[in-house]
Amino acid sequence: MKINEILLADDEVTFRETFTKVLREEGMKVTAVDNGIDAIKAVMMQPYPVAILDIQMPGSDGIKVLREIMKVRPQTRVIMITAYGTIEMAVEAIKLGACDYVMKPVIFEDILTKIHQHLQYLHLQEENRELKQELNSKFDITQIIGQSPAMHQVFEIIRKVARTKSNVLITGKSGTGKELVARAIHSLGSKNGRRFIAVNCSAIPEGLLESELFGHKKGSFTSAIKDKKGLFESAHGGTLFLDEIGYMPLSCQVKLLRAVESRQITPVGSTEPVDIDLRLIAATNKDLFEEIKLGRFREDLYYRMNVVGIHIPLLRERKEDIPLLVEHFIKKYNTEMGKQCVGVSDHVMQFLMNYEWKGNIRELQNIIERAVIFAEDDVIKISDIGSLGSTAMLPNEANENLQSAVKIYEREHICRVLNKYNWNKVEAAKALKVGLSSLYRKIDELGVNVGRATKKGKAG
Repeated sequence: MKINEILLADDEVTFRETFTKVLREEGMKVTAVDNGIDAIKAVMMQPYPVAILDIQMPGSDGIKVLREIMKVRPQTRVIMITAYGTIEMAVEAIKLGACDYVMKPVIFEDILTKIHQHLQYLHLQEENRELKQELNSKFDITQIIGQSPAMHQVFEIIRKVARTKSNVLITGKSGTGKELVARAIHSLGSKNGRRFIAVNCSAIPEGLLESELFGHKKGSFTSAIKDKKGLFESAHGGTLFLDEIGYMPLSCQVKLLRAVESRQITPVGSTEPVDIDLRLIAATNKDLFEEIKLGRFREDLYYRMNVVGIHIPLLRERKEDIPLLVEHFIKKYNTEMGKQCVGVSDHVMQFLMNYEWKGNIRELQNIIERAVIFAEDDVIKISDIGSLGSTAMLPNEANENLQSAVKIYEREHICRVLNKYNWNKVEAAKALKVGLSSLYRKIDELGVNVGRATKKGKAG
């Protein structure tokens, strides 16, 4: 449905033709008819954002046309045109679903104002629909890449828990995608049209965390110059994601436990509790059982939060997903950068499959982003993945002798220094404490690809 299309149905020739001209001058497309039957036919053929109907028309009056519109195009905003003697019919039309009415003689400025208001309403509705679709597509479970058995188990838990209001605890090392899982639960759940608020508990100083979460009243501490709503209140009706909950100080854990149990929070400096209604999801990269033993995490809070637990496996524990992730990130950065990489070489894929991935998916994503930036061909090569690629032995180096090991280390170190100095060889040579000619010789000997840097004018 195009937002600027108008249906005008009125049997008065002068008004119909003049108003059609006025509407077109306003940039609108107009379908003008002189009777109710043609109006119904027009509505059957296509939707109109706004329909303007005269109540008294030959063939089929405006009320009958309105009834048909409400049956087949209930989203259409209908404005009725009424004469003084038919005001009761205009009121009836409002009850049947019309949004507005104007009295004859029609003042063009007044009806144009009404039309623009209704078009603006529809435009905002459309924006809201698109935003929801964007949010759902961005955080949908289908955006979590993986076909490994471990990830299938994660998907199954997400689908089941999303339909509930239960608290969820997500565990996994940094970079495994804990927040993406939290967003998928929110997206698939009943609160998907509401706010999703994420807070990293390790990034907020201990003295401020309580105020951030629960809010505070004016004067409750030195810098509290006005009342402040906390994140619990801000997330009311939606989802609050407490990332790295293992770093939360014990003083805050006490208030969090009370909030979880009572579904109420009390702002700092207040004695009045505030009701909260939200989905609570927490995540941690710590071993909370160990933290409980050390007295740094409350056992009762652990069990209240861990109603449903989801553990995200390490990337090296789901290596069969690496090709899928590589393909996903290449497509993502092709789109963002206007590149046309079609994939990685067999050598690169072999290296990626054998790499340890201490940084998990986040590390893989960063590597692919960099590779797409520097790739000169449509296939990503080992030289495109920077200093990390220098650790990947070339096929004729797949042995364990000392000379090969030294060569690999030299290439890695030189690539790392060149990266540090933006591939400026003069600065890199100074840092390596070798002559520029020696650096050039090593670059040739070790097969370091600096073509991409030269193109950017950074070769030195």
